[in-house]
Amino acid sequence: MDLRFEQSFETFVEFLTERGLSHVELRQGYLDTHPDPPSPARVRKVAADHDVTVSYHAPHRECNLANPNETLRKAAVTAVKKSLSAAAAADAGAVVVHGGTLRPYYPERVREVSRDAAVRSLRECTQVAADVGVPLCVENQREKPEKHRLTAYPDRFASLIEDIAEAAPRPSVTLDVGHAKATGVDVSAFLEVLGDDVVVAHLHDNDGTDDSHDPLPAYREVADGLGAEYHVLEMKSLRDIERCVSPQ
Repeated sequence: MDLRFEQSFETFVEFLTERGLSHVELRQGYLDTHPDPPSPARVRKVAADHDVTVSYHAPHRECNLANPNETLRKAAVTAVKKSLSAAAAADAGAVVVHGGTLRPYYPERVREVSRDAAVRSLRECTQVAADVGVPLCVENQREKPEKHRLTAYPDRFASLIEDIAEAAPRPSVTLDVGHAKATGVDVSAFLEVLGDDVVVAHLHDNDGTDDSHDPLPAYREVADGLGAEYHVLEMKSLRDIERCVSPQ
């Protein structure tokens, strides 16, 4: 459920089930801005009534776990922890989180401080995830010239996961096929180093240069090779979901 969506949670779940889909991911941006955001108890009931599974997407707009400012880093961690608590109360199966962004044009010492902040943040969050029993799934992000993403490339992503796991529970992974394509990386490269950790898959398409979140009519074929428990059509509109499930 993207923040662009006007539908209520109940209406959206009905829309999905009528099209043979059975999972819904709630973005925190939707919950923060919709006039009638569902409580965890409401999410749990509606999901049970319609036999769908649920995941949450933790905040990511202006929420950088790699922020070198300690006050802002702690605020980002608190926001993710709140999503984990809500997900646990809703009986959700996962929480998706972004791993952190650095600025490549800053000095190496600044980037080192930022990466260390990301590792400390994710260690805190994975411990809470283990405590509440909901997998925290770190997502591969798209690399940009002005943004160094700690999860953009397989080796970089794997190194981050290993560093987190040195002093905290090992996080799970969200494999975003659109982000991989826009970064110029084949998803098989991520699966080679992190395939056993994948719990959630984000499915969308683009032209290889822009993260446009276009429909992916071949999503079933793509999903079959990812080994994820939950698959999310990460679209910008209900019409685009329709184009995925009914490509004709």
